[in-house]
Amino acid sequence: HTLAALVIEMAEAGDTTVALPPTADDATVRRALRWDTNRQAWPWPAYGPAIMAAVRAGVPVLGGNLPAVDMGAAMVNVALDSALGPGALRAQQTALRKGHCGLLPESQIAPMTRIQIARDQSLARTAVSVLQPGKTVLLVAGNQHVRRDLGAPLYLPAGQPHRTVMSLPK
Repeated sequence: HTLAALVIEMAEAGDTTVALPPTADDATVRRALRWDTNRQAWPWPAYGPAIMAAVRAGVPVLGGNLPAVDMGAAMVNVALDSALGPGALRAQQTALRKGHCGLLPESQIAPMTRIQIARDQSLARTAVSVLQPGKTVLLVAGNQHVRRDLGAPLYLPAGQPHRTVMSLPK
C-alpha cells in the first residue's frame, strides 16, 4: 500500500506540509507544522525522521490534534461525556488520573476527559479527511489515542478498515 498521508498527534489539525516540496529542509517542515510553537514541545529527534521520510516521499503530513484554541470549548462541552460508553468513560478517567500520578484535582477529571475525547475525535476526523481508495493513512499518536476501546479508532466511520500497532519503549 502507498501512503495517502501521515497524520500526527504532535501538530494541530490545520497544520500541514501539503504545500512543501519533497526537498524541504527540517526547519521548513517544522515551521509548516508549527512544531516549535506547540505547547507540548515534542522532541523532534523522536518524530522528525518519520516526518521527514514522509515529506521526502511526497506524502503530506497533517497535524491531527485538537487545536489549542478549541480546548476551552471542549472542556465545557458536556455532550462529549456521552461519546464513550460508561465503562470506556471510566477507563478514560482512570487513565487520566494514572497519567497525572493521581495529582490532578478531581474537579479537573471531567474537563480533561472531554479534551481527550475531543482530541481523539480530531485525530480520527483528520485521518478520514485524507482517505483515498487503495492507499493507507498512517496515524502516529500516543498509545492512549490509538486504543480501540477509547481512542481515535472509536470515531472512525462504521466499517472503516484499520489496524492498530503500538510501539512501546524498551
